[in-house]
Amino acid sequence: MGITTVKSDNQLIKKMFRGILLINTMSIVSGVASLMIDAIITGQFLGVDAVTASGLVRPVIMITNLLGDLSGLGVGIVCARYMGMAKPQRANQVFSTVVISTLIVSLLMTGAMYIFAPGISNLLGAKTGNTAILNMMTDYLRGYSFGLVPMRFTVMLLGIMMLDNDKNRGVIAMASMLVADIVFDLLSVFVFDGGMYGMALATSASNLVGFLVIVMHFFKKNRLLHFTFKGLKISDMKDVFFAGVPSAITMGSQALKGLCFNILLLSIAGESAVAAMTVGMSAFVIVSSITMGMFNSTSVLSSLLYGEEDRQSLKKAFGIAIKYALISYSVMMVFVLIFAHPLATLFLNTTDTSILAQSTTLIRFMAVQNLFMIFSYPLSGAYQGTRKLSLNYTIDIMREAVFPISCVVLFGLLVGVDAIGYGFISAGLLTLVLCLIIPTIKLKRIPKSALDFLLIPDSFGAKPEETFEATMKTIDDVMATCGSVSDFVKGRGADGRKTNLITLFVEEMGSNVVSHGYAGGKSGSTDLKIIYRNDSCVIRFRDDGKSFNPLEWIKSQAADDVESGIGIKMLTGLAKDVKYYRAMELNNLVIFL
Repeated sequence: MGITTVKSDNQLIKKMFRGILLINTMSIVSGVASLMIDAIITGQFLGVDAVTASGLVRPVIMITNLLGDLSGLGVGIVCARYMGMAKPQRANQVFSTVVISTLIVSLLMTGAMYIFAPGISNLLGAKTGNTAILNMMTDYLRGYSFGLVPMRFTVMLLGIMMLDNDKNRGVIAMASMLVADIVFDLLSVFVFDGGMYGMALATSASNLVGFLVIVMHFFKKNRLLHFTFKGLKISDMKDVFFAGVPSAITMGSQALKGLCFNILLLSIAGESAVAAMTVGMSAFVIVSSITMGMFNSTSVLSSLLYGEEDRQSLKKAFGIAIKYALISYSVMMVFVLIFAHPLATLFLNTTDTSILAQSTTLIRFMAVQNLFMIFSYPLSGAYQGTRKLSLNYTIDIMREAVFPISCVVLFGLLVGVDAIGYGFISAGLLTLVLCLIIPTIKLKRIPKSALDFLLIPDSFGAKPEETFEATMKTIDDVMATCGSVSDFVKGRGADGRKTNLITLFVEEMGSNVVSHGYAGGKSGSTDLKIIYRNDSCVIRFRDDGKSFNPLEWIKSQAADDVESGIGIKMLTGLAKDVKYYRAMELNNLVIFL
């Protein structure tokens, strides 16, 4: 193994994961938060029939999200993979292809939802026999259809904001959408008396506000992703669709679950039970968005590191994802268990205590169910990012559809409506068992480490003895690292000239970042990775300092100061290829010798 006196830490991986988690969670929340706000205001001001109507149309809304997520959420994963391979132009081509696809699909969905709203409502609500509920369903679907275009673009663009170094805009866009939706909903209720049509129009208008905020990012000069007509490949949509399938599976499964649960409850308990289930699922929607954010964040980061063939960083990233998932969800679960009843009353203002009691019980059972499921989200995300799609799809389908539908329906039919909660718990336990069984079967032994669970083959990436890693935060770190780099490349067979050149490059590049990369005296981290095998060398610098492109700097310094940065100039001049890109608010420089 490479000798190093300055060890590599996990700070940049943690920073990337936190940033991706924030943006991905907001991206998912943006697709469901408006529905949650609508559910609260509907339950408070429009009555039980309106809550029932919103629950009956929920499967249709989820299906529209499914179609959009096939491309909208997959684009971030595919673009991250190309960034990891130092191919930003390919990322631009994929991005541009998805923009065109999203526009076409969203327009088609808008027309279909508006035209077929009455037929869909009659199909889903036929068992109620309640004309008022059917009319409310039609009104909501038609009003909601007008927001599908801005909604799909907002979700897609939010998903790549971290990759394109603008996570703050994602926060602003999300906040703007939520505020706008609340204001528009209240105007619909108290000023225009818009009913369910007005609620849906308010949601559509709020999505337009979010889209206008986030699209301004693409007027910035320093953005990473650009729209282009050059080199577009329709075949790229295959990769994007496959990357988006897990999110689509989740949305499709939620639609199927909602449909099956509605049919079951209407058959065994009536409309009030549908209202109770709608309240429970509405109250839990943000928690579900966070767990899916864990999945997508692990997927995007794993995709980037997989593109770099970074074996050890994949292991670290998976460990960080598991830690964040368990800690954050445990805190949320305790909160939900304690405040389940207030949450239920938030979504339904009624004097019928039986509905509120049933909703409260369902919320608590769902919270415990997700505790058993929480490990599955980073695991299936890592499988997606490392291209083990069949395993990824298996976990997602079983967790989101097969287990919950089978268990809930079985308990409901055999025991009754009061036992449905135990169906949720059973589904959670089965998901956990599945996550333990899959790697055990593949390895033919019990998994003992993160790499065992990830099923990363020994042949993947550089071997430990071919790899040198270090994290530099101070000038002393840089000097210590230089000595270790020299020993490492000599030990791998580099001649004296190459050894000196690589060491000089590390010294100058590391010193530049540590001394000048952070404004206002703030500290940061610079990760160095060197892979030396078969007489070829790859050097990767990654830091969280201010934007700095060494290639542009070399051009500007070449004529003015011949001696400045001589190590950087010499090494980049002799390199087979040099790639720089700034993604996830990090500078990335990759040199191939």
